[in-house]
Amino acid sequence: MSRNFHIRPLTKNDYPQVVEIYEHGLDTGHATYERHALPWEKFSAVKIMETAYVAVEADDDSTVLGWVTAAPVSQRQVFHGVVEDSIYIHPDAQGRGVAGALLDKLIEVCIELNKWAIHSWIFPENEGSRKLHQSRGFEKAGTLTHMAKMPYGELKGHWRDTDIWEKLLPKPEIVV
Repeated sequence: MSRNFHIRPLTKNDYPQVVEIYEHGLDTGHATYERHALPWEKFSAVKIMETAYVAVEADDDSTVLGWVTAAPVSQRQVFHGVVEDSIYIHPDAQGRGVAGALLDKLIEVCIELNKWAIHSWIFPENEGSRKLHQSRGFEKAGTLTHMAKMPYGELKGHWRDTDIWEKLLPKPEIVV
């Protein structure tokens, strides 16, 4: 399959389309616990911006088809090599290989940044995201159940289970 899109770093100018795509995910009810997109200033502060990429039409560098980023899983220094991914594709771009290409790019960049694991929190109902992550070597590490009543487990008045998927990357060299 020839790619009719390319991947480039996400910029502030892309952010209105990033938000639009994210809101499509919010509308599904199976993409995130969040209720609203963050303003650019907060988004760019909580994400590892070296991992932020968009897929754009090959003949139109301004039409965003999807995006990917990573964020630290913890503020504790001991976990600096573990990130959580976010990947969202415009509904009209699904089935074109955009998600796989973006996730491949994220994995590549995380290895370059000496990360050693990527986590993805996926609602069990989000079959597309599960299949995508499995296709890239992620393994299900466990499930946080609604029984735990964790503060991040409620969405629109319902408690949700969340599957944790993990991809272990090559261990970076330890410099002493």
